[in-house]
Amino acid sequence: MHRSQMTKRERESRSRLKPYISDRGFVRGTLSVRERVCGKANCRCTRGEKHVSLFLIRSKDGTVEQLYIPREKEELARRWVENYRVIQGLLERISSVYWDRLKRKD
Repeated sequence: MHRSQMTKRERESRSRLKPYISDRGFVRGTLSVRERVCGKANCRCTRGEKHVSLFLIRSKDGTVEQLYIPREKEELARRWVENYRVIQGLLERISSVYWDRLKRKD
C-alpha cells in the first residue's frame, strides 16, 4: 500500500516502528529476578542476604526456556525486552487499522 493511502494513525505507527526493527535489538520474553542460597557455610546468603540473579524466560515450541543474564548484560536485556513490547504495541495498532478496513462493508 502506498503511503498516501494510509491513515494518519497507520503512518505514525509505521514511522515509530521503523527504528525499532531496523537498528535496535529486541527480544520476546519476561525478565524474572530470582533470589537463592548458594550453600557455602560462611556466605552472607546463609545469614539472609540471598544472591540475586536475573533470568530471561520465554516459551518456545511448548516448552519454557530460561536464560541467565549476567549483571553486565542486565541493562541491555531490559532495553531489548522493552523494545519488543513497544514493537508489539505498534504492530497491534497497525493491525487494528487493517482489521477495521476488512470490517467495513463499503
